[in-house]
Amino acid sequence: MRKRILAGITPSGDGTLHIGNYLGAVRQFIELTKSHDCFLMVADLHALTTIQERETLSNNTETLILNELALLGDLSHIVFFRQSDVPMHTELTWILNNITPMGLLKRAHAYKDKLQKDMTLDDINLGLFNYPILMASDILLYKPDLVPVGRDQKQHVEITRDIAERFNKTFKAKVFPLPDPFIPEEVAVIMGTDGKRKMSKSLGNIISIFESEETIRKQVMSTYTDPTRIHKTDPGHIEGNMVFRYLDFFGEKGKVDQLKKLYIEGNISDIEVKNYLYDSLMKIFAPARKRYQDLRSNPQKVREILETGAVKARGVAGATMMEVRDAVGLTNSYSFFSY
Repeated sequence: MRKRILAGITPSGDGTLHIGNYLGAVRQFIELTKSHDCFLMVADLHALTTIQERETLSNNTETLILNELALLGDLSHIVFFRQSDVPMHTELTWILNNITPMGLLKRAHAYKDKLQKDMTLDDINLGLFNYPILMASDILLYKPDLVPVGRDQKQHVEITRDIAERFNKTFKAKVFPLPDPFIPEEVAVIMGTDGKRKMSKSLGNIISIFESEETIRKQVMSTYTDPTRIHKTDPGHIEGNMVFRYLDFFGEKGKVDQLKKLYIEGNISDIEVKNYLYDSLMKIFAPARKRYQDLRSNPQKVREILETGAVKARGVAGATMMEVRDAVGLTNSYSFFSY
């Protein structure tokens, strides 16, 4: 039997994805769909903790949806949906609020990090403080076996397990199985084009996937190489050279090995290596870039994908909520409600 996975992505920044996002998360998720049934959620409700401007949230969410769908391609084993289209998330959050101790939430990294940045309690909204409970609801509604997260998100899954155990114990019911975090041993942490910091849109050190060819070429050409190399004939260094770091993921191995040899010997220029990186990226992402343009010009198709996903998600989440309602006592002899 195929195991179930639940993952979510928040429409932060401007919603666009870059090669760092692809290598660090999307690529692994696509691989997991080959052996797992996957629920993938655009966590627009979570974005409200930091975005309180209508147009920004709307645009970010639309952009992220297009980016994700274009990169995923095959949705045969993926239930792709928007968090806000499944109201059970907020309903379960309220119920879990009432069995979760504040002390557990005060230990959450996101909350503690804000306090350490000289923010006062009056500066921290309740949504940010309550974030782990909404995340627990996101997970527990679908009873997944695994939750793919980075190491910095492992604590949220641990909090989810604590909340699930507390719920089951409080109401003497085995409603929620305990999910396990899935943290690949080798998660790609991609440094930015400056070679100094993690790739980030806010730092401007990214290589885009869906921007214009001209923009992507400029980003590639600005990528950090070997500062000690002045001339094409100077022996070059591979270590710390971001162009070759990216080529290890996106280039053809035989060709990349050949380029490394030529570079070390001083028989090839930086511009030639960068041109090969650009060509490799355009080749690999050509199908996704085409899907992006097709989806962007066909909003009805995107709506149909989201509606199909929401119906499937509500079916699973609704069944779980009927168990929850019965366990806590909201269901009685006068009940008539169903999802």
